[in-house]
Parts: sequence; structure tokens; C-alpha cells
Amino acid sequence: MKSRNLLATIRTNLSLLPIEDNERAYSELVGLSLANSFVNFKGGIIASFENAPAARRMIRILDVLGIQHTLSSYVPDRFGGVSGHKYEVIFHQGDIYKVLLDHDYIYDMELLPVYFLRGLFLARGNIYISTRGGYRLTFASRYKFALSYASDLLSELHISFAMQKRQGKDIWFLHVMKFDEIISLLKLFGLKKDIEKLQNIYETREIKKSITRITNIEMANLKRVSYASSRQIKKLSRLTVDDVPSKLVPLWRLRISPEGRLLSYREIAERLGWTKAKVSRGLKKLEKIADDKDTDDI
Repeated sequence: MKSRNLLATIRTNLSLLPIEDNERAYSELVGLSLANSFVNFKGGIIASFENAPAARRMIRILDVLGIQHTLSSYVPDRFGGVSGHKYEVIFHQGDIYKVLLDHDYIYDMELLPVYFLRGLFLARGNIYISTRGGYRLTFASRYKFALSYASDLLSELHISFAMQKRQGKDIWFLHVMKFDEIISLLKLFGLKKDIEKLQNIYETREIKKSITRITNIEMANLKRVSYASSRQIKKLSRLTVDDVPSKLVPLWRLRISPEGRLLSYREIAERLGWTKAKVSRGLKKLEKIADDKDTDDI
């Protein structure tokens, strides 16, 4: 499953989670609102989303909290090209209005960490699975203060992170890059089925990595053995039957034959009825004889 498909599934599942009570709903609403919202001249809050599940979730929460709202959906024309649907939810809520004007006010709000983070992630978050095997869960917001507050909450949950600003744009990112911590967050968000899918992806990739690693090691060993074998055969081919002790003639003949060049020490031992150690000692003696002969020729 591609990370894009996984993200779409996660967003949908987050939007459909039950809304348990007003306190949790309020914390999640604040998280949803601080990703990409601003205030209008009428004192209202305009929450803007590029994914429908986030807008749907906000409307459900506003309905539960009894807050009136309006929804608009349109396709913005950016840089001369069409760029996906935009969903804007307009509503009035005192605390959120205040924190958008006075960012420090967020530390006076009584928010439940998991629900705030869940809303913030649904609003503008992402999950990346790189082709090289890396994983990243990302929170994003136009407001640095929102991600600074989120980073404090992640620290309380013992989850490591890295903050980044996109160059030339007013958008900040908070990255969680350890796989086990990503799983922990999704578990806190209540996404059991999505955790299973992500773990299956992880396990499949780890198996492939192990197979590739083992194959690479075996290929490297094979190349080393092949090089050593060809060097040995080149030496032994310079010998004549008169140079070889009679006990080693069968070994010498087999080793320099077209068939014997491709055999391992174990296979040679099986052909001659010898032990592998005896084959190894015999070939070393033959190499020494070849080296001594080369020295004598000089």
C-alpha cells in the first residue's frame, strides 16, 4: 500500500471515530483549527482544509458542541493551474478566536494532549513511507506557536521530533521519524486497523531488506571465492604431471579441469572421497609447488 493510500484511509477513519464527550471534542476542535485558520472581519473563524475528512470531522464536532457553522467548497486556481478542492468551515468560538490573536493564550487553555494532536494531524498532517525504508509522521501548521505547543505535548508523551520551516512559505512542520513512536501515536489516536496495515508494510519491507542484505553478502563472498579460485587455478595450470606428487595428481587433474574449476572444496572432497580439510591442504601444497617453480624459473 502506498503512503498516499494509507494516509487517505487514516484520515477517513479519524473522521469517523466516535465523539466521546464535550471536553475531548473541544480539544480536538482546537487542534483542527490551528493548522490553517484565520479570523475574518466579522469576528468569525475560517478553518481551511484540503482534505474532506478533516472538514467533515470539524462539522461533526461543531454539531455536538452546538456551535453554528457554514461550509463552502471550491476549487482554487493557483499559479494558473487547478489545485484540488478547498473546504472552508466558518464558525464563532471565543477561545479559538482569542488564541489566533494572542498565541500565548494557548497555554491557558485546558486541552487534552491526545485529542489536540489528533485534530492537528487530521487537519494537515501526513504520513510518508520512503522508497529507502524510512517512515515519517508529520504535523503541519501555518502557526509556529501551534507546533511549539504540540512539541511540548510530544515531549510529555516521550516521543521525539524535529521541527522544520518550509523555505519561502509560512508553513511549519513537526516530524516524528521513529517507527515505534509513529505506531504509539496512531495507537493513542485510536487507529488499530491502520496500525496493522502499517506494521504489515514495515514487516514486509524488513523481510525484503534482510533478503537483499543476505543476497549482497553471498554475492560478495562468491566474488571473493571466484577470484581466489581463478587465481589458484591459474597457478596450478602452470604445473605438469611431473611437478605434482603422485598422491596429489588426482586432485590436481580435477582442479584444473573445466568441470573442477566450478567446484567448491566440499564438492571436490565428495568426488575424491577425501575430507574438505584434506582438499584444502592438498591445494595449498600444490600452490606452493607452483610458487617455488616460478621462483626457480626466475
